[in-house]
Amino acid sequence: MKTNSKALESLFDAFAEQLSTILTDGRTVVDKETGEAVKITPDAASLNVIRQFLKDTGTAPAPGTNPVVNNIAQNLPFDGSEHRDDYAH
Repeated sequence: MKTNSKALESLFDAFAEQLSTILTDGRTVVDKETGEAVKITPDAASLNVIRQFLKDTGTAPAPGTNPVVNNIAQNLPFDGSEHRDDYAH
C-alpha cells in the first residue's frame, strides 16, 4: 500500500493548526456547576503535547533570535551553568 502524501500533509497541518488554536485561544470545557462552555488556558498536558510536537519536528528558534523565548530564558530560576561542563568533553 502506498502512503498518501497529500493525506499525511493534510493531517499534519490540521494537527499543527489545532495545537496552535489550543495555545492561543485555550480549550473549551463544560463548567460542571453551570453546564456552560467556558474557555480555559492550556493545561500542562496540552503544553507538553505542543512541546513534544515542536521537538519532534525539529522546530526551534536560533539562540537569541526570539524575544519571547529570550524573555522566558531570562526569567528562569537558573542560568544553565550547571550543565556547561557536560558539553566540554
